[in-house]
Amino acid sequence: MDISYLLWLQGLRESAPQFVQAFFSFMGSEAATVLTMLIPCVMYWCIDKRRSTLALITYGVSSVFNQLIKNTVCCYRPWIRDPRVVPDSVAIKGATGYSFPSSHTQSSTSVLGSFGWAWREKRWPMAVGLLFALIVGFSRNFLGVHAPQDVLVAFAEGLAFVFVCDRLLVWVEGGEGRDLRVLVLGCAAVVLFLVYVTVKSYPMDYVDGKLLVDPMAMLVDCYKIAGLMLGVLAGWYVERHWVNFETGGLKLIQVLVRLFAGALIALVLYVPVGHAIVGILGSHTGQLVRHAIVFFVVVTVIPMLFPKLDALFAKSEV
Repeated sequence: MDISYLLWLQGLRESAPQFVQAFFSFMGSEAATVLTMLIPCVMYWCIDKRRSTLALITYGVSSVFNQLIKNTVCCYRPWIRDPRVVPDSVAIKGATGYSFPSSHTQSSTSVLGSFGWAWREKRWPMAVGLLFALIVGFSRNFLGVHAPQDVLVAFAEGLAFVFVCDRLLVWVEGGEGRDLRVLVLGCAAVVLFLVYVTVKSYPMDYVDGKLLVDPMAMLVDCYKIAGLMLGVLAGWYVERHWVNFETGGLKLIQVLVRLFAGALIALVLYVPVGHAIVGILGSHTGQLVRHAIVFFVVVTVIPMLFPKLDALFAKSEV
C-alpha cells in the first residue's frame, strides 16, 4: 500500500507545474538542511536563549534516537524496495541513510515543535510550526525518498522528544549540579550509541553481484549526529557556568550584528573548514569532529564575542 501511495504521488509530481516541483525539491535539499540547523542557532543568539536551548537539545536528542532506530531497523529506501519508484533527483542527494524513520521530518518537527511549545501561550507559533513540519514530512513522500510510515513515526517521535526535553530542562533548572549529570550521562549515551551502530551487523544484500546498500555509508549520519550532540551538550554546560550571555533587551542593530557575525562564523566552520576536516580525518571521524566543533562554537564560543560586539556598538554611539 505504501508503494502504491508513492507511485500515485509520483504521477502528481511528474505532472505538477515546475514551481511546485522546485518548492518540494528545495525542502529536501542540503540548503534546507543547513537552514534547519541555523534557525535555532540564530534564535539562540538573538531572540530567546532558554527557548532556543530547548530546540537545540531536542534536535540533538531526537536525532540520536532517530539514527538509533534507522540503523537498527535498516529499512531500505522506496526505490530500492521497488524500482518503479523514481525519486526526485535533488532530494535523493540528501537521502543519505536508511529509510525508517525520516530524519528530515524528525528534525523539522523537533525544532519547530520546540519553538511552538516554548511559545505555547500564543497559539499561532505551534500552529505554524506543526504546519511547516507536516509540509516537510509530506515533501519526503512527494519526492519519493520516504514511505508514509517513515514520516508518520518521525513526526510523532519529534513531538514526543519536545515534551521529554522540556521536562529535562525544567528538572535541570530545579537543582544544583543536575546539568553535570546530564552532561556526563548524555556523553556516555552518545558513546554507547556510536559503539552499537559501528559494531552491529547490517544487511548485505546483493543484486547481480552489486551490494544494494553499503553499511559504511549508512553510518555517516550517525557520526554527524553524535558530533552534534556532543558539541551541544558540552557547549550548553560551559555556557551555563562560564559565559551566561543574555538575549533580552537587545536593540535591532545588536540583533543584526549578532546574527551576521554568528551566522558567518558558523557557516565558515561548517562548509570550508568542515569539508577540510572531513578530507583529513575521513567521512566518519571527520563528520564527528566537524559537527562537535561547529555546535560547541555555536553554543559557547560565538556568545563569548557578544560583549565585545556590544562594546563596539556602544562606542560607535558616543
